[in-house]
Amino acid sequence: MTRLDRPDELGPHLEANAAAWQEILGGVEASALAVFGRLEALSLGWAALQREVLSRFEINYAELAVLGMLRTTRPEPRRSPTELRSLVGQSSAGMTRILDKLEADGHLRREYVEDDRRRVDVVLTASGAALAEASLKALLAVETALLASLGNPRSAAIASSFDALLEGFAARRK
Repeated sequence: MTRLDRPDELGPHLEANAAAWQEILGGVEASALAVFGRLEALSLGWAALQREVLSRFEINYAELAVLGMLRTTRPEPRRSPTELRSLVGQSSAGMTRILDKLEADGHLRREYVEDDRRRVDVVLTASGAALAEASLKALLAVETALLASLGNPRSAAIASSFDALLEGFAARRK
């Protein structure tokens, strides 16, 4: 068991760690350590939750993301591998591995585009659509139950705070 399994201990630990570093660094503001420490713990917990739920469907989160992108594409569930790679945030090699696995399992197929034989589209199959729906439904049930304890106003405030942090990261990259 780790401190991550005991959230009542994690917060005080992170606060004490930030205060210690602030003292060591001669008063340099270190409270960000406590915030990002919590964010890391949440990220680890969320990744573990994804693995736990999605392992029953024999897929991982990246594979679900690809199936989900295809399932929600209108009017037809098809995209190029490059579009999927960009949307899901995978490397070219990573996307190839995902597509190869999902194609071997019958959840998608690659089709040449009629008027451009150089272009290949990825097309969702009926089994891929069913897998996307069932696995996302299972994951959402667990995630929704976790968020329910916060209530809608708190969930909205957290989402807004995350949006602001994401904007900060994007601004830093420019």
